[in-house]
Amino acid sequence: MRDAGQEIVKEGESIDFVFVIERGWAIRCRMLEDGRRQILNFMLPGDCFDLMSLNKARSDHSVHAATSVSLRRIQSDLFLKTVSQNPSLATSFWWAAIQEEAILREQIIRVGRRSAKERLGHLILELNRRVSAVTGQLDDHLILPVPQSILADALGLSVVHISRSLTRLKSEGLIQVTKSGLKILDREALAEMCDFDGRYLHLDKLKL
Repeated sequence: MRDAGQEIVKEGESIDFVFVIERGWAIRCRMLEDGRRQILNFMLPGDCFDLMSLNKARSDHSVHAATSVSLRRIQSDLFLKTVSQNPSLATSFWWAAIQEEAILREQIIRVGRRSAKERLGHLILELNRRVSAVTGQLDDHLILPVPQSILADALGLSVVHISRSLTRLKSEGLIQVTKSGLKILDREALAEMCDFDGRYLHLDKLKL
């Protein structure tokens, strides 16, 4: 169990466990010497990390709890043995690795080429699809249990930019901000605005 803000994996440390998130959200990030943080991706319930432990490699990033997080730790050797004896399980982890790589590629495009409004809209749609994969149902309501500062660090923006972008998305009738997060009002228009194509998430079989 980790409280929000606590470190799960420290950059540079050698770990001998694979982690699976059972509850809550975590973030994979890199810290610059001056204290600036770039969040690389979000990890949600069911997500598995850090597979680099299987090669006894030192972590090249940090993982922090974005909310209160419940984790399962699996000894690397036991994980390898279990996966090698279960082809369907191996396929599942292979699929998860493919999805994570695709998300990281999309993150490069999102931060490198999209405007502030486009970045936020794209991330909203991505998280909405990923949360829906956990619940099994696509819902226009997206519960966001993290502060705007985390969204800012994920998108390479300031908190002020996040606030302004939310205001623009609201004024254009694309989203509605709620107490627990937000509601997507016009999914097609939002996707068109930020050039969102959910195929990179590989959720076709779930029809999400």
